[in-house]
Amino acid sequence: MAAERWIDPHRNSLNLLRLVLAGMVLIHHVFPVTGRGEGLDITPGESVGGWAVFGFFMISGYLIAGARLRSDGGRYLINRIARLFPAFFFVNIITAFVLAPVAYQLQHGSLSGFLSTANTPASYVLGNAWLKMSDYSVAGTPAGVPYPLAWNGSLWSLYYEFTAYLLIGLFCALPLVRRRVWPMALAFVASCALKILIGPATVLMSGLAGDVVQFSRLLPFFFGGALIFMIRERLGRRFPLTWWGVLGALAATVALVALFPRFGAQLAAPLLTYVLLWVGARVPSPALFRVHDFSYGVYVWGFPLTQMLCVLGWATAPLIAFIPVLVLATAVMAVVSWFLVERPSIRWSRGKKNPFGQLRAEAR
Repeated sequence: MAAERWIDPHRNSLNLLRLVLAGMVLIHHVFPVTGRGEGLDITPGESVGGWAVFGFFMISGYLIAGARLRSDGGRYLINRIARLFPAFFFVNIITAFVLAPVAYQLQHGSLSGFLSTANTPASYVLGNAWLKMSDYSVAGTPAGVPYPLAWNGSLWSLYYEFTAYLLIGLFCALPLVRRRVWPMALAFVASCALKILIGPATVLMSGLAGDVVQFSRLLPFFFGGALIFMIRERLGRRFPLTWWGVLGALAATVALVALFPRFGAQLAAPLLTYVLLWVGARVPSPALFRVHDFSYGVYVWGFPLTQMLCVLGWATAPLIAFIPVLVLATAVMAVVSWFLVERPSIRWSRGKKNPFGQLRAEAR
């Protein structure tokens, strides 16, 4: 099929691309966490890390739309839960019960009172259990560092990503969405309209309003990726993945961002998805990364390990020394997360009977 020639679903570099995006987030966070400023902005108000998150949402939109259309709702939900939650719990448990006690011991000279503070290790794990981060600190740690009271500033996006999974899961349950392209195009336009109407998203508000601001910022990228999936066969026939197509997409993106600084990036989401898929299709990837996806582990472990190095007194170390140590530590934990938590969870979910389908069968 044209879509398969466009990008091979099995032999591509999307895992490697996501690993690069996770690495961008990792390096970006080094600057604020070590007290070296906010890092580099690619466009006004959007940092390297922010654009990397946008890239994650575009790739997820493309892949998750396909996953939903290939499976029923129950199977889809089980797979999505198994992909996000186990590694999320793993990093939070290790942070709360391993990293935080070390930081508390160094700060107070003992562990006395560690389990009786207002934000205990258990409250950190359980209070954040539904991906919505309500507290980033554990027992007043980390303290005495340039970026205090925040163990993992990367986890905030997972709540919005999982909500996007749920939205597209429900949306694709409609037969019309499965048969036609225009409903997904309408969803993308609606998400862009939300971004345009909601106002600047530079200052996060509290509560529901803050969620709306973030959704308006991120959803267009997710639906832009999903839209490209829906039209992939037409694109495969008329607009194959070529370098001149990439140049055109990038030129149009630059024009949109220049003309509409506040929402031009969101409008360009389908174009940027095309660029990312070109990279995934044309850039060779080692077989290791085609088989194993370490990007999620890098994403969730980079921030707490950066903080831990700061707790241990490395905040003022030269970046030429800090970054290699951080990358090595993060790579180790990402590999551990993949082989001990993520891959077993994915395999379990794929072999798990669909309870919703079984209930429907029994109802008949």
